[in-house]
Amino acid sequence: MGKALWLFSLWVSFTCAVFFFLYGFTGLQIGWMSFVILAVFFGMGAKTKDVPAIFCSILAGLIWGQLNFAFLNWETVIGIPAQAAMFIAITLLTTITMGLHLTVLGKTLFNRLPFIFAGVALTFSQGGENELGLAFTLVAGLLLAFVCGLGETFIFAHFAKQQPTEAPKTQEEAEKPLEYVE
Repeated sequence: MGKALWLFSLWVSFTCAVFFFLYGFTGLQIGWMSFVILAVFFGMGAKTKDVPAIFCSILAGLIWGQLNFAFLNWETVIGIPAQAAMFIAITLLTTITMGLHLTVLGKTLFNRLPFIFAGVALTFSQGGENELGLAFTLVAGLLLAFVCGLGETFIFAHFAKQQPTEAPKTQEEAEKPLEYVE
């Protein structure tokens, strides 16, 4: 097991270094944001099969981020003070975003809320601007996560000893990432 973990660590580190080196040629100064996508990907226990839904959810997050800015601007135009406008926007738009993506869109490719929140948050980090650069960077981060995930699958399949486990009893258990033991 230790060997697989070290190989996986090396794979992710090397892949990230190559990615960041190549990203430097874009001229964009927001490459760090791609690592947010990588962190959410690993934090959720996502796998390569989840990439289409993650892609759609990232794009949805960018759209929601822009809608948040439009709503905040509208509130400012009608004279709502900044702090109150932010409170109203966060409460209203987060409720709508979560409600839609958990219910109506819950069984679609637009159902990965952590990536939607990442898209909104990173839109705010850019002041609602630089959307094309932001979209490119987040999709590039997803590509990085995908390549890291491919390496994870290969390394653990070939270098980790897996003990058979009991079949999952619930859907939640079935969706948990595999745990590798020696």
